[in-house]
Order: sequence, then structure tokens, then C-alpha cells
Amino acid sequence: MRWVFKIPVFFYRLGLGPLIGKHFLILTTAGRKTGKTRHTALEYVYLPEDDAYRIMSGWGGKTDWYQNARANPRVSVHVRGESFQAIAEPVPQQEVAEGLMKVVSLNPKSLIMFSRWAEDPIDGTEESFFKAAVNFPSLNLRPIEE
Repeated sequence: MRWVFKIPVFFYRLGLGPLIGKHFLILTTAGRKTGKTRHTALEYVYLPEDDAYRIMSGWGGKTDWYQNARANPRVSVHVRGESFQAIAEPVPQQEVAEGLMKVVSLNPKSLIMFSRWAEDPIDGTEESFFKAAVNFPSLNLRPIEE
């Protein structure tokens, strides 16, 4: 199943990134154990007020890309035909909860998906979203000048 998640990386390597660039970015991290370069395609939300790209991990942050970015927050990002260096900053839990609520307000069916992945079901209350936010740690990718 892991190969399915690598399809967007393959698209980027073929020069077809613009076909999926509206929804995905490629995050390049250094492996926390090996130091090897790792590429991961992730959905993102652009935050123009912060000039940052927000990405969300599932599985309580146990994904390799998330752990790599936390261990070494200097990352590379390729999105919309641009590549740049960035710092991966953790998003406060309250902001993650607010983001989850916003997604659910735009797409109510996503509540089912988030509830399945959270340790406790989300019942639509602010408290349940805040409690679930710990299962979806997020990072803001802020471009840095070199």
C-alpha cells in the first residue's frame, strides 16, 4: 500500500507536478536515523497571512516524515513549480482543532474519517475536536531566506 502514497512523487519526477500541485507538495526531509534524503507527497493548506504551508500527520504523528521533520526541522519543499528551504514548526493543538473544525464545516463527511483515525470519536463539539487534535499533529512550513 505504501507505493500508492509515492505516486505523487513519481508525478513530480516526471515533470507532471502541476497536475497535482494544487493539492500536494513534496516534502524532503533528512532521515532521523540514516540521514538519507526522503521525499513525501502531502496535502497542504496555504496560509497567506503567515506565508506558510500547513501539513497534517495522521496516526498520532508516528509517520516517518513527521518524525524526521521534528528531528531536523530544516526541510525542502517543492510546490506549484517552486522549490525552497523551509523550517517545519509545530502547530499548537488549539489551531489543529480549529483546522479540523474548518475542514468538517466544508466537508461534513470528513467527520467520519477523522473520527475513525482519532482515539476517541469526534461528536462535533469543540471539546471533542480539541481532544482529537493530538491525533493529527501538524506543521507549518515557513520559507527561509538563504
